[in-house]
Amino acid sequence: MKFLWKGKLVEQQEMNIDFNDRGYQFGDGIYEFVRVYNGKLFALEEHLDRFENSARLLDMNLNYTRDEIRQFFYDLVEANDLDSGNVYMQFTRGDGKPRNHNYPDFKDQQSVVSGCVSHYYRGTDKIENGVSAILYPDKRWLLCNAKSLNLLPNCMAIAEAKKHGADKAILYRDGYITEERAGNVLIVKNGEVFTTLDGPEILPGITKLLVLQICRKKCIPYEERKFTINELLDADEVIVTDSKTEVCPIIKINDKVIGNGQRGPVTKLLDDEYKNLIIEQCGKVM
Repeated sequence: MKFLWKGKLVEQQEMNIDFNDRGYQFGDGIYEFVRVYNGKLFALEEHLDRFENSARLLDMNLNYTRDEIRQFFYDLVEANDLDSGNVYMQFTRGDGKPRNHNYPDFKDQQSVVSGCVSHYYRGTDKIENGVSAILYPDKRWLLCNAKSLNLLPNCMAIAEAKKHGADKAILYRDGYITEERAGNVLIVKNGEVFTTLDGPEILPGITKLLVLQICRKKCIPYEERKFTINELLDADEVIVTDSKTEVCPIIKINDKVIGNGQRGPVTKLLDDEYKNLIIEQCGKVM
């Protein structure tokens, strides 16, 4: 497998991570995860928009143009003959300088870019049959709209979910749902979709963005607003959207069955239309 390291494609053993890399020392970096179908990157431009926005929010100098970063994604797909799976790419604020909380001025930052791929095919079991989730307190910082490397609270959330035999961890803060630890949460009540408005408490999800576009296209009413734990548990349908599991129905949360315990009609419609978007950009998928 070929890896991206400081702008070049290399073997893994050629990657020498500096002990003083700010990503290693402080989690001082950002990343993106882009899905690949039929060798084509799905919604790449939307991911690049978010990548650049994350850098702006964290005052990070990427040192590469958008065209260069886009080409890194293409190069990783081609070099690894990636038919289906994902490309992961991250930037840290730099290395080579002794550990110091105070990072360099913007103009003096020398970012470190790295990337890799994972091979796997689109699964339909979770999408069609749904998964279970737990509720978990949101312990993250209040700059969640930057896709940073600081993921320890997310790791703790999914670890707790696995202890309970669940696939997802739905986060809440002050009685309101924020998001799932790696995706956004949507609920359906009486045919209307509700999801938390983008802001510092949640990551602006690319899959959610596309799903809301589908809602507008198919005239499905939706509202972006806060909703409570009680509203979540009383919903007719609950959905988690993310790049890997796409439009995933949640059929049970803690001990509460959602709806009739099966994927609901709105979720199915959104999934069908989302798959059509994939086909439009990338061709037929299994």
